[in-house]
Amino acid sequence: MNDTPSADPLPLVTARAARPAEVMASLSKLPPRHAIPSRPEASVPYECDGLTAYRTVPLAVVLPETEAQVAAVLEEALVSS
Repeated sequence: MNDTPSADPLPLVTARAARPAEVMASLSKLPPRHAIPSRPEASVPYECDGLTAYRTVPLAVVLPETEAQVAAVLEEALVSS
């Protein structure tokens, strides 16, 4: 039997709820604003990659237009992960 008190899940839930705003704030400074669809329904087409049994709406969608923008988005993802 485990007598260790369980960790309070509230900080994790709060952090997870704040994550979309953090991600959008960090991404909004990279490519042009029109390259980051912000309406929830704009992310729906990206909810699966061919494995339709595993669908989830992504946290963010970025549609870079140049190689430099791709590099900047990947660098930001690496730094913020």
